[in-house]
Amino acid sequence: YEILQVTGVQTCALPIFALLVVLAACQLPKDPENTTDIVEGAVLKVGALQDPMPDQDLQAVTLIAAALDAQIEWHRENPHQLLDALEGGDLHLLAGGIPKDSPLTEHTGMTNPIGYVTVGADRPERVMLLRRGENRFLMRSNMALRPLTREAQE
Repeated sequence: YEILQVTGVQTCALPIFALLVVLAACQLPKDPENTTDIVEGAVLKVGALQDPMPDQDLQAVTLIAAALDAQIEWHRENPHQLLDALEGGDLHLLAGGIPKDSPLTEHTGMTNPIGYVTVGADRPERVMLLRRGENRFLMRSNMALRPLTREAQE
């Protein structure tokens, strides 16, 4: 009788544990600085590293803004000021012909590649930058960018 009782408890504990894991996963990924919540239904602040903005980047920013039901607010300053603003949370994205292997990516998060950019004789993949650690915002951005990603082009 004791063996059946212990087995019953173990059998009952497994679904409860699985339910707790699923509920905890609903909170992931997280935005420590709440970027997604700040942008959604409000304003997506984008630092423009090129003027005029290349069509690929413009299309990518527009897709993200649409997915978050946000208006786009463009900011044009020198790259160092834009990077500082991104790291400080005053901007949500940097866009404008950014190669995936750019030194800027050491200080930021980056989207999935959205095409290619020509740098001299090279054609590295093109990305956009966002604040490091804002994983929910990154996930939502990458979902919005699916029509532009390498997989969509193949």
